Amino acid sequence: MKKVTILLSKYSDAFSKLIAVSSGEYTHISISVDPEEKEFYSFNLKGFIKENWENKESKYLMPDRIRFYIYTDNETFEKLKNEIKWFEDKRGEIKYSVFGTLLCIARIPHNFKKEYFCSRFVAEVLTKSGAVKLKKKSSLYLPMHIIRELKPNLLKKEKRV
Repeated sequence: MKKVTILLSKYSDAFSKLIAVSSGEYTHISISVDPEEKEFYSFNLKGFIKENWENKESKYLMPDRIRFYIYTDNETFEKLKNEIKWFEDKRGEIKYSVFGTLLCIARIPHNFKKEYFCSRFVAEVLTKSGAVKLKKKSSLYLPMHIIRELKPNLLKKEKRV
C-alpha cells in the first residue's frame, strides 16, 4: 500500500476568512505523494504550485496544520502521480480561479478547463485517479468539504501545531 498525504492549513487573509466562514477553519488543502512529505502540490494565486511546508513562510499563514492519510494500491498511486504530473506539465497554461472559488462558495458547479483552486485540484486528482469516490463535482469542494466527506474512510490523522 502507498501513502497519500492530504494537508490542511489555515491562512488569515480576507479571502481565506471568507472560505473559513463557508466551510470551516482550514482554508487551504495540498496533496503529497512523497513518502517523506517534503513536496506537496496545490493551487494558489500563482497557479499550480509545489509547496515545501518545512520552510513555508507567509505573514498570513497560521501555524496549525492537520494531515490525513489515504492508502492506495500501487496502480492507483501511479495514476494519482500521473494526474499531478499532468498539472505540473501544464503549469503555464492553468491559472488559479478566484471566480471559481466564489462559485464554489455559492455552491454553483462549474467546469473552467484551465482554472482551478486548491480544493478543486485535490478533489479532481483524487477522483480521476480512483483513489477516492466523492459525491459531488470537484468544483463544489472547499478544503473542509473534502475532509468531512472522506473522514470516516481515512485511516490516519495527525495534527501538528
